[in-house]
Amino acid sequence: MKLLLDACVLYPTVIRNLLISVSGEQKWDLIWTEQIFEEWRRASKKINLEAKAQTEAEIAILKSKYPKSMVNDYEKHIPKLYLPDKDDIHVLAAAIEGNANTIVTLNLRDFPNYELKKYGIRGVHPDELLYREALDNFNLIAGFVISILNDFNKNNANKLSEYRLLKKAKLNRLSKLFR
Repeated sequence: MKLLLDACVLYPTVIRNLLISVSGEQKWDLIWTEQIFEEWRRASKKINLEAKAQTEAEIAILKSKYPKSMVNDYEKHIPKLYLPDKDDIHVLAAAIEGNANTIVTLNLRDFPNYELKKYGIRGVHPDELLYREALDNFNLIAGFVISILNDFNKNNANKLSEYRLLKKAKLNRLSKLFR
């Protein structure tokens, strides 16, 4: 499976780390663009300078660890594409150029399947993707969730459970498996 990760799923740490961890085990190919990374940078900059620096470090790690994941030359597709939000057309163009079969996004309404189907692509929410994966391989997902939770709790005074961590990350269906 080849997945294009939209900026909105790279920005939240829990979602990003789960998707990247699972992709390594399940042999999912992940792709993105410099423009998607720039959207992530802009979102983190709104928080504070520390978040911006952390984002730069995360992007550098992804570029180093996944050198073949960067999609280039996708702009040629943009003029012939339509999406309800024209600012998201670059994401579809990159998915087409990168031969992705799935766009992982929190904003499914911006990627209607009737448009994506024309290109053999579908949109999926990370909660749906990770939930389905957990139904097939709960121990794998649980191991990654526990690892992410331990990192989170190590750095925060307010300790969370697996359920609360996933709920806070808006992974509602997945969180119910940890009740």
